[in-house]
Amino acid sequence: MNKVLKLPVEFAKRLEKKLENLGFQKEENPNVVFSYKGNGIKVVFYPTGTLLLQGKGNLEEVAKNLVSDLPVESEYIGTDEAGKGDLFGPLVVCGFALTKDVLDKILSLGVRDSKELTLESLENIASELLKLKKHKCLVLVPEVYNNLYKEFQNLNKLLSFAHANVIDALYMEHALKKAVVDRFMKGSYIDCYLKGKVEVIEEIKAERYPAVAAASILARYIYFKKLEELSKIAGVRLVAGSGNEAKRIFQELRSKFEAKILKKLAKLHFKV
Repeated sequence: MNKVLKLPVEFAKRLEKKLENLGFQKEENPNVVFSYKGNGIKVVFYPTGTLLLQGKGNLEEVAKNLVSDLPVESEYIGTDEAGKGDLFGPLVVCGFALTKDVLDKILSLGVRDSKELTLESLENIASELLKLKKHKCLVLVPEVYNNLYKEFQNLNKLLSFAHANVIDALYMEHALKKAVVDRFMKGSYIDCYLKGKVEVIEEIKAERYPAVAAASILARYIYFKKLEELSKIAGVRLVAGSGNEAKRIFQELRSKFEAKILKKLAKLHFKV
């Protein structure tokens, strides 16, 4: 069995002390931050911030012990999106409100960039995140997306509108005055659409923030679920992305369906 957590490397000394208190013994390994073994479990912390737990012991219990009371920032909103570069399926923008009462749970789930997760892990973590009810998601199915794109005439403006919508919804519910956004452009238009008094910080690869990682996972999970639903309508398995296979499928569907059906399946501003 494996379990992966994503934690700041500067917490190494704290984590080592916790492991020693749990009865783990340190192993020499010059290629990692640290390596410990005990209770049927091996724990390895890599320079990338990946903490790997392996073995037949109680991984969940050890993970909960390791993340408890870590001084990780909370009380902010994280947002991310999925589907913006995909020919088929919706644009999904999700936000997650990371509050103190769910911080340990979020860390012990091992939230990280959704692109690093297998589909099974994505589904498992997303289902747990949904139970916490700390999220808001805006799902723009292709038909709605196509209509809005005609109105905005600019994908970055549409994305900014969607992120602002999600941030405002979580601000109203949790009164959090800070939001971290996985940056999709330099100098977005989010502030132009935002109604709440929220400080918005936009960073590249912001999935290192647990709230953004949680939002990333939820957005990708919902995107795949909706793509599966649209595949049933199309009668063929629609693929993510906008590569040759997606274009081939689009051409096949265009020969079978009229424009009003294609509008429900694909983002029509893509060059195919």
